[in-house]
Amino acid sequence: MNSVGRHFNSLFKRFFQSLSLCGLLLTPLSVTALSESALTLRQHIEANLGDYPLSAFGIPLKNDTTLQDFYLNRNFSLAWYNQQGKLTAQARAVIQEIGDITKDGLLPADYYYEKFQATKLLENNELTTNSRIQYDLLLSDAVATLSQHLIAGKVDPKTLAIDWSAQRRHRDLVKILQDIAQGEDVAARINALRPNQVRYFRLQKLLTQLEQRAAPEWHPLATAPLIKPLTGDKRVEPIRERLIYWGDLTTIADENITASSQPQWYDELLVSAVKNFQRRHGLDEDGIIGKHTLEALNISPAMRKQQVVNNLERWRWLAEDLGDKHVLVNIASFELRVIANNETVMRKPVIVGRDYRRTPVFSDKIRYLVYNPTWTVPYSIASKDILPNIQKDPEYLNQLNFKVYDRNQSLVDPATVNWKAITKNNFPYRLVQMPGPKNALGQIKFMFPNEHDVYLHDTAARDLFSKKDRAFSSGCVRVSDPLELAAWLQKDNGISRADIDAILASGEPKTMFLKKPIPVHIEYWTGWVDSKGVTHFRADIYQRDPPLTAALERSLHAE
Repeated sequence: MNSVGRHFNSLFKRFFQSLSLCGLLLTPLSVTALSESALTLRQHIEANLGDYPLSAFGIPLKNDTTLQDFYLNRNFSLAWYNQQGKLTAQARAVIQEIGDITKDGLLPADYYYEKFQATKLLENNELTTNSRIQYDLLLSDAVATLSQHLIAGKVDPKTLAIDWSAQRRHRDLVKILQDIAQGEDVAARINALRPNQVRYFRLQKLLTQLEQRAAPEWHPLATAPLIKPLTGDKRVEPIRERLIYWGDLTTIADENITASSQPQWYDELLVSAVKNFQRRHGLDEDGIIGKHTLEALNISPAMRKQQVVNNLERWRWLAEDLGDKHVLVNIASFELRVIANNETVMRKPVIVGRDYRRTPVFSDKIRYLVYNPTWTVPYSIASKDILPNIQKDPEYLNQLNFKVYDRNQSLVDPATVNWKAITKNNFPYRLVQMPGPKNALGQIKFMFPNEHDVYLHDTAARDLFSKKDRAFSSGCVRVSDPLELAAWLQKDNGISRADIDAILASGEPKTMFLKKPIPVHIEYWTGWVDSKGVTHFRADIYQRDPPLTAALERSLHAE
């Protein structure tokens, strides 16, 4: 007997104390309390135990165990039909919600919408008891699947990227089914399954707006040469149309005159609109329409809609509660934000991992801070990145204040090592960089021990923060002006900025634990709407959107 059969049989033991089981099928029992439909439904479920998946109209259902529990709790009464054989108000509301689920970027077809559209067919007086049962099962399965998708996402992120650790939400699907089938205000109950985050609902609203907004023709524009202010170019006319579509350019009288009399002239009003567009896309706000700006302008509304859909899904992967106070890093926007009671109280530019050493997505808690840290170099970085530098310059280790240890943890004089004879495949040393101005971790690191060995830290290479694209690290997140973040985190510890400066001045490593660990969420969003209603998009630096798009567009019921 497989696990499904054992589970179902154990439920019957609990529910019917006098029941005796034989194999996978039930022995006869009193059914005087069961209606014809309940008896038929019970027999249908029994017939689909074990190696036979529960199905309706020949369609294998996705939630066998959940449906078995659900109907057992109801004594096998139908959930979505009343005694007159008509759909309940809850059933009608559920079907409506399924039809509108595109506002979440999900597919109605995944929830059998085509089967439910013709409600007259579902309520036909000539409909057999067996057909009503199968429609009932199908609708229950649809609600269970839809609920699961709204709670935790349609796609398991682990199937797309091994470096994505999601803390997906979990709920009791049987209880959800019971509440929706029997309760009032189905729309509100389904809405409660969505992430309780205003940023999710802003994206949802944006998706609806994009669906309703008519777009101009969107032919690709050449990305060279660049277009400077107060010059003419035939690409200016379609650029103007696109900026109007996205709301960066308001069609005021002066601009209307230019558009009609000199449609190819890049005037000052249009320059202002381009700067706004650049700001929303994380580009240099110089008003010059160069390669990156043109690439962003070439992304069509349909492509942006899919980007919004992808980011709605990413929100569904997040934990139930991010924390009243938390640190949020968006890898794609190279930004860290500190959130307190739903308000952003601090923003910092960050540097994230290169494409071949990607910063992973995960959540944890900052537990302690290390001032004047040493840096124990990960083996892969020591053998692949640092070894070639040592071989080029014998003084490299001394200049950057590294100490060398052998496998017995004994200190080694680097001058005694024949570095030319060592390769990345036989690197026998551990490198530790001492505290100081050249230390790769800078003056501080923020620790949340994790399987990825990734954390936040300062950096000696602070000039890189002036770059717009900041994917330069080996996976960890480098923070601009990290001491302000440290002071905020340690307020509850009674540590002031003056205290921090004194610790740093000592030059000695010092570890300080937080009284209350602070949640940190390292995420990856390529699109969002801010608190002022402004839409932002970012480049997909790790190319994580295409596989997610493919997974979301794939029907659950494809052959």
